[in-house]
Amino acid sequence: MIIMSLTLGIDDKLKAETRANLKKMGIDMTTATKMYYIYINQHGKLPFAPSTGRSELDRAVYEAKHHQYAGEYNSLEEFRKDLYSPDDTHNYIRN
Repeated sequence: MIIMSLTLGIDDKLKAETRANLKKMGIDMTTATKMYYIYINQHGKLPFAPSTGRSELDRAVYEAKHHQYAGEYNSLEEFRKDLYSPDDTHNYIRN
């Protein structure tokens, strides 16, 4: 087996943070990179799903942090009715 060196252009801060996290796992940078390559070869895909947008959870967290709520309810019963409604109609009061 021939071993090659690999040079990557990675931001120093990202590299340092990654190295520190890997150290907590007991893994060095070379081993982590090898694991990445092995995973791709074994599974034929990346170990994560690339995305250009935010996930539904990411959007919900963002909206909650920025107080972007859908509206208000007059009662718990009204909220429950809306929560368990099979369609997308909502019974809340718009702000």
